[in-house]
Amino acid sequence: MFAIKANRQYRIEPEEKQRYIDLGYKIAELKNDKLVFEKVETPESKEIAKLKAEVKRLEGELKKAKGEGK
Repeated sequence: MFAIKANRQYRIEPEEKQRYIDLGYKIAELKNDKLVFEKVETPESKEIAKLKAEVKRLEGELKKAKGEGK
């Protein structure tokens, strides 16, 4: 398991994973000679997902409002 940040790569143990996530590192594992990054859900990523859903909803309302105005 590896922790990666700022073009630096550190080999870590699974017990250290959360500590490195909290420090802003991306976590990856070596599979078939390639680094495969884990999808880590952070408060920021949750907020981004919520805002994307809100944008979609508002775009739908805008389309609807434009359609009624014609």
